[in-house]
Amino acid sequence: MTIPSFDLRIVRNGRCTRIAPCGELDIATTPELEQALADATADAATEIVLDLRELTFMDSSGLRALAEANTRAGESGVELSIWRGPRQIERVLEISGLGTLLPLVDPPPD
Repeated sequence: MTIPSFDLRIVRNGRCTRIAPCGELDIATTPELEQALADATADAATEIVLDLRELTFMDSSGLRALAEANTRAGESGVELSIWRGPRQIERVLEISGLGTLLPLVDPPPD
């Protein structure tokens, strides 16, 4: 049995923190993303960018993490932007109805 791959890249640039989960965001990997988001919010970053471009899969625990990140950012006065991911991730957001509630934006051109 192979274990799905997951990586979390965190880049801090001044008062902006970009968090990029890569691979499969599921019940086993979501806690790592949640901790990174909590740390970024506690760090008094004025902006958090959640980059979904390298996700290959996201289950309901990933959706919950995105919703909670949005709520936490709003409560702490942190600006949250979520960069859109691949079509399969967009589809999960559409089906759940969460896509209309989150601050989804197109990523900047490379």
